[in-house]
Amino acid sequence: MQSIMWKYIEEETAALGGLLQDTAMDQSLAALDMEIEAIYFVSHGSSYNAAIAAAGFISRVAGVRAYAYTPANLLYSCGALLCEAREKTLVIPISQTGTSRGAIEALQWARKEGFKILSFTDVEGSPIHTMSDATIFLGCGEENSNAKTKGYSATLLQLLRLGIRLGFRKRTIGQQLYDEITQELQAQVAALAPTKERARAWCQEMGLGKGVRNVYVLGYGMNFGTAMEGQLKLMETMCMPTMFNDLEEFSHGMHRAIGPDSTVVLLSTPHKLDGLAQDTYRYLLQKAGQVLMVDASGQETTDVNIFSLPWFPHTESLLLTTLVIQVLSVWIPEHNGKDPNAPSNNDYTDFVHTRI
Repeated sequence: MQSIMWKYIEEETAALGGLLQDTAMDQSLAALDMEIEAIYFVSHGSSYNAAIAAAGFISRVAGVRAYAYTPANLLYSCGALLCEAREKTLVIPISQTGTSRGAIEALQWARKEGFKILSFTDVEGSPIHTMSDATIFLGCGEENSNAKTKGYSATLLQLLRLGIRLGFRKRTIGQQLYDEITQELQAQVAALAPTKERARAWCQEMGLGKGVRNVYVLGYGMNFGTAMEGQLKLMETMCMPTMFNDLEEFSHGMHRAIGPDSTVVLLSTPHKLDGLAQDTYRYLLQKAGQVLMVDASGQETTDVNIFSLPWFPHTESLLLTTLVIQVLSVWIPEHNGKDPNAPSNNDYTDFVHTRI
C-alpha cells in the first residue's frame, strides 16, 4: 500500500526550495504600509499548529507581540485584540485552501473592527485572498489528502521567513543573524529528502506502531507546535485516540493514562527541558508499549528507539522534526494495513459547513 501522502511529502523539497527563492513576501509587507507591533494569527487545525510553533520565534526575531488563536477563540473569547492600536496591529488568517469558514468569519470581524489583514493561503482568488489587504502565498500546490503534510511544511517555512523579513525591516536583527537563520532554513530544506529516507528505513527496521492503540506526542519549545501537529496527523491517519502535551505538563495528569498499550513519541532538542526529556524517556521505557524519541541534538546514538537529527539552534530543527512526524503519520497506518487517507466521517465537514 502506498498512500498519495508519500507523493506530497516527496514534493516538499521542491516546494520549500521555491519558497526560499521567492521575493513576493517583501512586496506584500510593503503593501500594508504600517509599523507592526503586534500580530494575531487565526487559523484551524494544522495551520493553527504551525502558528503555535512559529509565534514565539517571530516575537524574538521581529520584536513584535505574536499570538495564535483559533477562529472561535478570537471571535468569542479574545478581548486582547480590541485593546490593540489598529494602525500597528496585523491580523493574519491562515488557510491553505483559502475557504475555511471560521477563518473567513474572523477575518471579516477583524476588518470591521479596523485591523489590516495579511492572509496566508495557497489559492489565488480564494475568499481569504480577495478579502485581505495583502497575501503571502504558500506555494505548495495541490494536496488532495485529508491530512496535510506539504502544505503544513510550507506554512511553517513562510511563517519563519515572515519573522526574519519583519525583523530585518524593523532592524531588530542584522544581516549576520538574518543570514544565519536563512542558512539554517536552506540546510533543512536540502536535508528533507535524505531525512525522509532515513526515517522510512528506521520505521521499517523497528516495525514501528504495529497494533498501536493510543498515541501520545510530547514536545517543548518550538516543537510543542510539532507535538500538536503530530497528535493531529496520527489521529487523522489512524482514526484513533491520540493526545499531545507540553513535556513539562505531562506529569500533571496525563502520565496516569500511560500503559502497555501506549505509544509515546518524544520530541527532544537541546534546551533547559532536555534533562526532563531524557528522564521521561527512561521512565516510559518501563511503562509504555513503545517509546520513540526524535532527538535533534545532533548527537548520534546506538539506541534503536531514538532517531537522530542535526541541530539548528535558531529554528530548533523545526522543519526536519516535522518531516519525521509526517513520515510516522503515513508509515504507521500503512504498517497496520490501513489507508491513511481513507474516508472517516468525511461528511461531517459538509454537514456543519466548515468551508465556503
